[in-house]
Order: sequence, then structure tokens, then C-alpha cells
Amino acid sequence: MNNIILDKYQLKAVKTNRKKVLVLAGAGSGKTLVIEKRIRYLVNDKKVNPKDILCISFTNDSVNKLKKDLSDVDVNIMTFHKLGLKIIGRKKEVLSEDMLKDIVMDSFSDYTLLSLFNMPKNDMINLIETFINMFKSSGKKLDDFYTFIKKADFKEKKLLKEIMKCFICYEAYLKKENIIDFNDMINEAYDALDKSSVRYKYIIIDEYQDTSFTKFKLIKKLIKLSNAYFFAVGDDFQSIYRFTGAYLKVITDFKKTFLFPKIIKLKNTYRNPDSLIKIAGKFIMRNPYQIKKKLRSNILSKNVIEIVYYSDLNSKIKSVIKEDKIDNLFILSRNNKTLDDIKIDNINYKKLTVHKSKGLESDYVFVLDLNDKPCGFPNKYKDHKILRFVNNYKEYFPYEEERRLFYVALTRCKKKVYLFAPEDNPSCFVKEISKYKNVLKRK
Repeated sequence: MNNIILDKYQLKAVKTNRKKVLVLAGAGSGKTLVIEKRIRYLVNDKKVNPKDILCISFTNDSVNKLKKDLSDVDVNIMTFHKLGLKIIGRKKEVLSEDMLKDIVMDSFSDYTLLSLFNMPKNDMINLIETFINMFKSSGKKLDDFYTFIKKADFKEKKLLKEIMKCFICYEAYLKKENIIDFNDMINEAYDALDKSSVRYKYIIIDEYQDTSFTKFKLIKKLIKLSNAYFFAVGDDFQSIYRFTGAYLKVITDFKKTFLFPKIIKLKNTYRNPDSLIKIAGKFIMRNPYQIKKKLRSNILSKNVIEIVYYSDLNSKIKSVIKEDKIDNLFILSRNNKTLDDIKIDNINYKKLTVHKSKGLESDYVFVLDLNDKPCGFPNKYKDHKILRFVNNYKEYFPYEEERRLFYVALTRCKKKVYLFAPEDNPSCFVKEISKYKNVLKRK
């Protein structure tokens, strides 16, 4: 096992013989290590042919990391989209991500909608683009527009007709140019799978909580046609990509989806201090719809969460860095715009949105945007009502995805996390965290 000693929970996951397995891997619990060791165990101990193993990860970066870790094993490691292209026999997808927006801009013509919905043109274009993306990522077809229109009120009917027109123009462009987009890669692969020769005996998926409904349908069909062993690794606490179509029920309904499944919980974190992971765990489990689980750590540090109240953010950040002698720092924000205004010199730091920080870690973490404004943290903007037609997501607990996002922010740190909140308007998350024991406060 390459001389790395796995804990008993990791070892249980690596060596399981069950056919359908969900590994619930919390922050810093070693999920990538478990995936690597699982593949090595199958190849070296169970004598599985590496060509019979498929490992899916979500980004090119995570695929490349797994390929590097397994450079001596000739196993199939790819993104969902690469799998889609393999099934449908296309070599490339050449559609730029901006093309949908450009076509919507060119196709949009009903300017009465702007006053009807009291919306600037750019916001309307973004809404139509989002609708079309979600429409395709939830597997909808053109005929579904007519079903939507029947259920819609007068204003919505007008908007849906405009969206349908933009969608038809977009699809016509794809057909004319003989190219496909990211959603087509999955949808066409699902349709082509029966006649495809693509089959695997073992299927492993990383970041399973980020799987969309159409990707879930594709992988479920591939498992059935291949009669494959299925090994999914994910964490419902870190499901933060609803806006890209992530379908959380792939994890929460795992027992309903597969017969006789095995759920294995990794219970140790090797990143966060024990006191921090306990507070983060209590915070996330305020939502009763999350799967109950507790992480523990052998890192026994005190004073690992501090709320820093400020009147001037930049000067407060600089004074905390100087007073606490901080280096190796992540500055995380809920919104990109906030990061543009942060100016620091002579320190090793990285500025990221919380979404971009997922999977990363740093000794110290500063979390910003913790104000009680609509665009604060939690973000209070609601999805436009029209998106209910294409959104598989239903919120069962207030700010539930924002709560998961805050959990991700808290668990990036190895030593200490600082929560920066304005003195006169702190967010509800800060007020809640401030009530936990061992949370420091600095004015």
C-alpha cells in the first residue's frame, strides 16, 4: 500500500467487497488517498485489469492530480465530459463557453420584457442563459417548453416564449456548425450508450455530491449495462454547486437508488484542529436534512476561530496579519468583487472565492463578506421564479447551500480561521458562530 498507513475507516473503504458503495468523506479526511489506494488494491491485490476500471473526477486539475498519483497504473481517469465524448465517438467539443451568451444576445428581441420584469438587459440575458443551461442539464427537450407555458402566468408565458426562441436559435447554430456543448456531451452519451462498446467492471467517482441529474442518469445506466461495481466518494456537507445543476439527492437518496448499498463514513480529519471541526460540524448539522456524521482530529489546538469586527476592512486585515505574525494565508470571499479591493504587501497569500477554495488548504484563512446585506454571506438573493421550471433543487432549510459554503470556508484552515465582520452589520452566520464555546472575538 505504498508505505502510507491508512486509518481503519479508510482501510475499510479501500478493501470493501460490496458492489455499491458510498464513502462519505468529510473535509480533510483523505478522500483522494482513498481513491488512489482503492485503485491500487483492485489492481495489485484483486488482480483487476486496469482497463476495466473507470475513475471520474470533475475538473481537469483533479483528473491530472489523480493521473500523477497513479502514473504507474494504466487506469482510465477522466472527467464526465471526456467520458461523454468517448461514448459518442467525438474527438473534441470546440464550443466556447461564451457562445451561448453571444447567441442569446443576438437572438433576444422582446424588449417589453425588460420593463415587464423591471430588469436591465444584461441581467435578462444572464437569466435566459442560466435557464437554457439548467434546461439542458436537467435533460429537458423542446416540447417541455409547451408544458411550462401552460403552467405559467401571463408575464412568465412571454418570457418563456422568448427563452424558447433563443434556445431554438442556439440549437440551430450547434447543428449548423456540427458542434456540441458540455450538456450535449452528457445527453447524447446517455442516448448512445446502449449501442456503445464502452463498458467498465469498476466505476469510481470523486466529488459525487457535485453530480448533476443528467450525469447521474448516465452513470446509473453505465453501471447497469456494465453490471459494474460502483464506488462513489463525496460529502453532502460540501455540496455547493447547485447553480451548475448539482443534484444532492445522488448522496442523500443513495440507499433508495441502489440495492443493498454500503455507506462508509471516514471519521478522521487530518487538516483541521479538533475544536474547529467540532464547531463546523455543529454549524452544518443545524440543517436536519444533512446526513448525520462527526469528524474528529488529533490536532488539539485552542483558539482556532476568531471573529474580527472592523470599521475599515483593509486596515483591520493588515493589523491582524502584523499582530499575529501570519504567513501562508487564504483570503476567501463570497463575491469576486470584494477581493479586488483587498490590498496587502509582503506576505504569502492567495485571494479566492469560497467556491474556488474547495479542495484547497492553508495554515490561516480570512473569511470576508460576513455582513447582513443581500450580497453578503449568506447571500440572500433568491433564484428568479422562472427557474423553478428547470431547477431540481428545493430548499428545505433556510440558507442551506450558503451554510454548506460557509462550512467549506471554515474547513480550509490548518491552524486558525478569522471571520471578518462589520461592527454595525454582522451576518447571521457570525451571530450564530459567536454563541459557540471557544470562539474568540476581537474589536
